[in-house]
Amino acid sequence: MFKIRADQADTLADDDLVRRIIAYLQVRMPDKIARHDPFDLRAVIVHCFEIARSYAIHSERGLFTFVMDMLAVGPCFHVQPKIQAILDQRDLDEQVRLDRIVDDVDDAAWEEAARITNPAAYWDDVLAEADKTRR
Repeated sequence: MFKIRADQADTLADDDLVRRIIAYLQVRMPDKIARHDPFDLRAVIVHCFEIARSYAIHSERGLFTFVMDMLAVGPCFHVQPKIQAILDQRDLDEQVRLDRIVDDVDDAAWEEAARITNPAAYWDDVLAEADKTRR
C-alpha cells in the first residue's frame, strides 16, 4: 500500500489548483497569458502562491484571488500601504482580509497598486529565476 505524506498531498493539491487556474486564464484572460508557455504560467502561479502564503493566505479561494490580483492589478499590488495594512492583520481570517481589501480600499489606492512596478519586468525576473531551477 502506498502512503502519501502531507507535503506530497499539498504538492498534488497545488498542482491541481495550478491546472485549474491555467484553464481559467485561458478562457477568461487569454490576452494576459498569450506570451507564456505552460511552464511559464505554472512558475508565475507558484510564485503568486508563495507571496499569498507569506500573508497567511492558504485556501484555494484565497490563493485564486491573490493570483488574479497579481495578474490583473499588478504583481506588487500587495505592497500598496492600504492593501498591505489589511493583509498584515493576521488576527483576521484570510477571507475577511480579502473582502476588506475589496470593500475598504479606495480606487486611488488600487490605481497606485497598479503603478508600483512594471509587470513585464517583474514577471521576466520571476521567469528567469524559475528557468534557473528548471535546468
